Amino acid sequence: MNSIVSPLTTKLQTPVTNNQGKIAYMGIGENVKKLRTERGLSQGELAKRTGVSRVRITQIEGNPNAQVKDDTLLGLAKALGCSADQLRNGWGSNPLTPAPQFVNIPVLDVELAAGMGTHIDLEQVDDWVPISQDWVYQNHLDERSLVVVKVRGDSMVPTLSNGDTILVDTSDKRPVSEKIYAIAFDGELRVKRLKKAFNGMWKITSDNTSNPAYADETVAPANMDQLRIIGRVVTLLMRNL
Repeated sequence: MNSIVSPLTTKLQTPVTNNQGKIAYMGIGENVKKLRTERGLSQGELAKRTGVSRVRITQIEGNPNAQVKDDTLLGLAKALGCSADQLRNGWGSNPLTPAPQFVNIPVLDVELAAGMGTHIDLEQVDDWVPISQDWVYQNHLDERSLVVVKVRGDSMVPTLSNGDTILVDTSDKRPVSEKIYAIAFDGELRVKRLKKAFNGMWKITSDNTSNPAYADETVAPANMDQLRIIGRVVTLLMRNL
């Protein structure tokens, strides 16, 4: 997982603002390409985040005089963390520093048990948490696939503690050994580390090895359909003091 609280700050934002003076007076396509490169995004990733086809993005970037519809321009500006006017007109000789961009990620009204498990009950949006848009894009995540949930129990101590708030990528459902996932197993919600054994079986493990109640559970390949991966735990957002 990444460092604690990083998505909630602006410290990790790509230093695009330091270079904005260099793209003054360029056309829309050149500005889009410059900012996309600074963000570390491929044309395909930008297309996914905007709903604009990759072919169209290639056309825009390749034509200094490209004419871009307002809705397309707005989508590109949002994805690149600037205004549509800045994409159209550049930043001039005195570069402007756009306000930090944030995306609202839903907080689900569920708890993931870092323990023996809790039965699935209500999964609805209880609140919203603003997270740095730069951080989301730098980590190659899609804001539409992110949810925030709370942890209950101590089986994942010291990695995760009771009351922690974590960010989960619901699009990442392919198990990778040693990663932490939000899972539903036999009707119970849990947050656990998954480990693949040499014989092809998967183990549901806890980081708290001092408590014998948190023994490893083994899932045979034939029973993997009983293990529903909700998503990969990306980072720890908040921790109670």
